[in-house]
Amino acid sequence: MEKRTVVCTIHQPSALLFEMFDSLYALAGGHCIYRGSISSFLPHLMSIGISCPPYHNPADFLIEVAIGDYGVTVDKLSMAAENMWHDNQGIAVDSKLKSNAKTIQVSVIEEPPPPAGFLAQCYLLYKRQLLSLRRDSSLMIVRVLCHLMIGIIFGYLYRGSGYRANSVLANYVYLYGSLLLIVYTGKMAVTLAFPIEMQILTREHFNRWYKLAPYYISLLLVEIPFQAACAATYLIVSYWLTGQPVETHRILCFMVVSIAASLCAQAWGFFIGATTPVKIAVFAGPVIAVLFSVFGFCIRYMDTPVFFRWIFHISYFRAGFHSLLYTIYGSGRSELFCDELYCHYKKPWLFLKEMEINETNVINNLVLIVGMGVLMHLLTASALWCKLNRR
Repeated sequence: MEKRTVVCTIHQPSALLFEMFDSLYALAGGHCIYRGSISSFLPHLMSIGISCPPYHNPADFLIEVAIGDYGVTVDKLSMAAENMWHDNQGIAVDSKLKSNAKTIQVSVIEEPPPPAGFLAQCYLLYKRQLLSLRRDSSLMIVRVLCHLMIGIIFGYLYRGSGYRANSVLANYVYLYGSLLLIVYTGKMAVTLAFPIEMQILTREHFNRWYKLAPYYISLLLVEIPFQAACAATYLIVSYWLTGQPVETHRILCFMVVSIAASLCAQAWGFFIGATTPVKIAVFAGPVIAVLFSVFGFCIRYMDTPVFFRWIFHISYFRAGFHSLLYTIYGSGRSELFCDELYCHYKKPWLFLKEMEINETNVINNLVLIVGMGVLMHLLTASALWCKLNRR
């Protein structure tokens, strides 16, 4: 995407490939035996008494001449090349003098187009990402189908738990499992795929095809919407099958918090994949996810040792899980349906109070989740920049 002069060494090219070069510089025994355009190569050899046989590859013919198959020494070839260069210089000077004596002719050399701008690079790389997905869509299809199938399975296992008072704990497990699923799928899909992209990025960035920022933005423009769509597929199916409250503000809040947590986990996956080898990334990704998921589900804040409580405040999983519970059972929800003699959690606020979630601020938790995701993307971009500019 920027102006470049390509210099390459090539051995025994085909005749068609040989004619594609603009200029040729041939060496034999440490001496230059020809320098000039491809079109002038054969006429130059004919001027010193060497004719190329009909239907012969000029590149092969040059090699044969250089090794002395036609009885011409390297010194003679080198001298002829030197004379040719001086003759060309003299012709150029003479032409310039004649043009000054007569009419001055101005030849305009067309400038190559300027390098592509930032937005153009983003657009082209985005189109390339979409083309790659279209050519190898198996992974994307599997991701969508898995979310759909797990949504149906979870919906069947926990059917009716969203409105029954005697199924509050089952619904508690459903919400935890749902968040854990979309966190794992969001993180691990890019954790394993990103190290493969690193090899391509390193090579193409070294050749200055594009800058890092357009590449990373184009990657996010593809991965973020797709992961959000996969998570939404699961959430819609399972939410309806489990009988969660059909209220607009609860549905919207449930979807937004869940998808935000999944995208935050995806940002962690990008960071882990960009900073660690594949073998370590496969191990580190699940371990970090489990570490964050423990706090807020398996243990309450008041039961947590003091030196571990800081994890409560930075865990995006805890923020998402508590927000989902408050979305389903908080905000003044009416009493749950109870078809038994006694249901301890008939009043939803009682369950939230026992779990220490009755004072949850969903907006603050959502800000934490989004902020953590943005921070991880910035750290990923910084890590990539350091890798690409390492000397």
